[in-house]
Amino acid sequence: MYFSIIIPVYNRPDEINELLESLLQSSYKGEYEIVIVEDGSTIACEEVVAKYSNSLNISYYFKSNSGPGDSRNYGMKKAKGDYFIIFDSDCIIPDHYLSEVEKELNSNYVDCFGGPDKALKSFSNIQKAINFAMTSFLTTGGIRGGSEKISKFQPRSFNMGISKKAFLDSNGFGNIHPGEDPDLSIRLWKLGYETRLFSSAFVYHKRRIDWEKFSVQVSKFGKARPILNLWYPEYSKVTFWFPTIFVLGLIISFVLLFALFDWALKLYFLYFLLIFIVSSFQNRNPVIGLLSIVAVWKQFFGYGFGFIESFFKIFFLRQQPQIAFPELFFKVNSNSETTINTKVEVKESNIPEIKKALIENTTPVKPKIIGLTGGIGSGKTTVANYFQSKGVPVYISDIEAKKVMAFPEIISQIAAVFGSEIVGENNSLDRDKLAAIVFNNPDKLKQLNAIVHPAVKKHFDQWVVNNNNFPYLVKEAAILFESGSYKDCDTIITVTAPIETRIARVLERDNTTREKVLQRIKNQLSDEERIAKSHYIITNEDLEQTKIQMDTLLNLLKEK
Repeated sequence: MYFSIIIPVYNRPDEINELLESLLQSSYKGEYEIVIVEDGSTIACEEVVAKYSNSLNISYYFKSNSGPGDSRNYGMKKAKGDYFIIFDSDCIIPDHYLSEVEKELNSNYVDCFGGPDKALKSFSNIQKAINFAMTSFLTTGGIRGGSEKISKFQPRSFNMGISKKAFLDSNGFGNIHPGEDPDLSIRLWKLGYETRLFSSAFVYHKRRIDWEKFSVQVSKFGKARPILNLWYPEYSKVTFWFPTIFVLGLIISFVLLFALFDWALKLYFLYFLLIFIVSSFQNRNPVIGLLSIVAVWKQFFGYGFGFIESFFKIFFLRQQPQIAFPELFFKVNSNSETTINTKVEVKESNIPEIKKALIENTTPVKPKIIGLTGGIGSGKTTVANYFQSKGVPVYISDIEAKKVMAFPEIISQIAAVFGSEIVGENNSLDRDKLAAIVFNNPDKLKQLNAIVHPAVKKHFDQWVVNNNNFPYLVKEAAILFESGSYKDCDTIITVTAPIETRIARVLERDNTTREKVLQRIKNQLSDEERIAKSHYIITNEDLEQTKIQMDTLLNLLKEK
């Protein structure tokens, strides 16, 4: 098994230096590679990487900033291994780590694993206190610290592994951050993959180095969880509410003091006393015990208030996650032409070439492509029309495909495969006869798509050229993901609506039955699958609310 270690980095050359130094001490005897992805840093680490190029097998890439999840995906696409191991740049790796991973995979293989984290003696007291708050059984149930007392383990991206096969099947990380790691875990489960905790494969994780950064981080954790619950309601748990309940309970406890009831507050006092005792004993330092109380306080309040704010906006105000919390979503652009794809097998002599590539490899700006999709009856045509009403060019794939199929050269190709009987009067295509041939015949449909899809792709590319004076263009397609045309898009919007609303719309529009509509919905991708792969989601239930969402989204697109 050949490991590829993927490390995204943003403005942290010192951390990369410590991480690579720790890998240099590895006792692992097998071969492996290290792939470092510089995520648009203004303080690059190429000189640090060059220092280790003669001792470690390193590849270095520089790309425009698109967030850690997309950078990990970028690294895995470039990697040569069949199993990827992902670290955050602020990790230090024990010398036995890779050997432990290999042993676990050989004894009980799994396509995705996660490992715990610990604190080094050299860490600051605040870092050790934060590590205790994030890993202790008293705060998180020990999930991050190595406990296996959960039915399904969700690996965390600071220390996880994923097979190449699982990565390709799942398309890797989404663009939410934080929350991209549980999102990936759930999608893997839905694809039939298993995840497991490798308790002996731990790393030393620095985490945040001050209270302000830690507070911001845990608040984002809290905001991300209701979004994941929205996307995957079957995996929501009551335990996700515990920090919010803790915070509200503490507030109520202070209110009860006015009624001379102090028993609730005493319970909180005992809990924080227990935090102090356990942390002081575990870290052998009462100062860290006191700081752990601060860390737990900030953890619960940051997560708790973040969670309740997100829950209220998502489930009561019914705001779309990307609009309610744009700070949680990175724009994924590592596949676009504006990305700098500079691969260098780093050596000291390569450094000028790296810097030169950053200047010369920037490609001309072209319109951003906005993919628009949704299931039958979702109302994506309404959204497409609204885009057009605001002066945004929209490519309606179904309509344009019909135009393409009317081209004489395409009709000739179709007739050569399906027979001259599908050509009607005036050398036009008899669509009813063609539909009868491909209906319920996957092989015939595949043959037709092999003719039509490349022609539509060429037609679309020319359409983009013809509209290159616009900042962004919209491509509407019902099968955006199924056809693979989502790969042409810089941003993807999914339109959703309640199932009964969708059924009612189709029944009103088409001469059909409820059963047939349900069957068509069943044959399409689910909303959950589309949402997991999209950047923005529009709930199209009420037209006026939809317009409000669209106006907000249009403003966001203008700012990008």
